[in-house]
Amino acid sequence: MEPLSVAASIVGITAPALHGTRLLLDDLRRIVDAPDTVESLKQDLVSIESALESVKAVTDSQWESLGGNVFEGSKTAMNTCRRSCERFRSGLHRWTRHSEDGRLSWRDRAAVGFFKQSQIESMSEQLQNCRITLSSAVSIATFSMRHANVTEEMKTTLSKTRAEITETIARTDEQLGEVKTRLERLSLGDKDPNETASLDVEVGDALGQIKEEQAALNASRKLLKDLLSSMQRVDVGVGRGDQNQQVQVTFGSNNSGFQGGVINGTISGITFGGKSS
Repeated sequence: MEPLSVAASIVGITAPALHGTRLLLDDLRRIVDAPDTVESLKQDLVSIESALESVKAVTDSQWESLGGNVFEGSKTAMNTCRRSCERFRSGLHRWTRHSEDGRLSWRDRAAVGFFKQSQIESMSEQLQNCRITLSSAVSIATFSMRHANVTEEMKTTLSKTRAEITETIARTDEQLGEVKTRLERLSLGDKDPNETASLDVEVGDALGQIKEEQAALNASRKLLKDLLSSMQRVDVGVGRGDQNQQVQVTFGSNNSGFQGGVINGTISGITFGGKSS
């Protein structure tokens, strides 16, 4: 990967993702009496906004150290986040079409607070997965270039990141199973001949969002697996950095007799002082 292409790709992907996230967040903030599920989604959007901003700080050399799979996977995750925000925002405008001045009508409140709760929760899970994935990538990128200067605190953070990734992969597998079940139910559901066109739109919208969630979860799972592989390389580098720590040993003027000890690491700068006569 050429450094310039890395930088250009990241800017080209992160900026639209941030824009889509902020547009949706602004729309939700205009709902002054939003249900609790919407309030929770707003917090998720704030978190993903922070994660996307942190991605912009990753340097070209850090992306290089993570490898092409992680780089491409991160771009896919950000693209998926943008598409999810755009789709959800489009649905939100339909759900609140009877409301004015930021206050939900009773009809829209019922739709958003109850009938659309599953879609809101689905969107929330997508954002949380994306946040964890991108934040983990940034953390590992930071450690990947500091083999020689890793403190115990950094090692602890790295260990926590590994545990969070492993836990997220397991949770993602469960979510993929649930998504598959929901898709089957919607796809195989009996059609009412008197079904209205608006209901067809709602079913189509729900199917589209579930498929988007499925794609996001699959992309997230692959990237998390690639991040675990990158962490193994970081661990090897950290271990090598510990072994390569240099120890300077100086013996005083008494250079006769037996002097022993155990030193772990490369020995350099050994000085034997001269014995005075």
